[in-house]
Amino acid sequence: FLQIMEMETSNGSIPAEEAHTSLIHGLPDDLALLCLARVPRTYHHVLKCVSKRWKALLCSDVWYSCRQNLQLAESWVYAFCRDSCDCLCIYVLDPSRRCWKHIKDPPIPCMKRYGMAYAVLERKLYLLGGCGESEDASDDAYCYDALTDTWEKVASLLVP
Repeated sequence: FLQIMEMETSNGSIPAEEAHTSLIHGLPDDLALLCLARVPRTYHHVLKCVSKRWKALLCSDVWYSCRQNLQLAESWVYAFCRDSCDCLCIYVLDPSRRCWKHIKDPPIPCMKRYGMAYAVLERKLYLLGGCGESEDASDDAYCYDALTDTWEKVASLLVP
């Protein structure tokens, strides 16, 4: 965990003085991590606002691994639908609060496509292929990271 914080400090995203302070005053970082890992996923967006160091932690693989090891990783259900403009909308069901939440819109090329495949692997949602009214099948692939709430284009699909 400390290695992640050192990397964040070296690339400038966390000020050096903040990187050398403890996550929770008076607790070693390993214990602080165990405490913070028990906060339900619904509140993670609030934790990310506390400091750059907390945000770096919550966006790290260490955070995800810790929650998995403690059997605290929560399963969410994703739902894909179309709005009145026929654009793709994606919602996630938070089972602990029993409510649907809209996630960040996918990249524009995906918004009007039909027939896309999707897959969820650990904390990432993948949108694959599809086609539009005026376009042939696409080999595009996009990945949504639930920890960072970001979309990115990933390697294109192999087409025979």
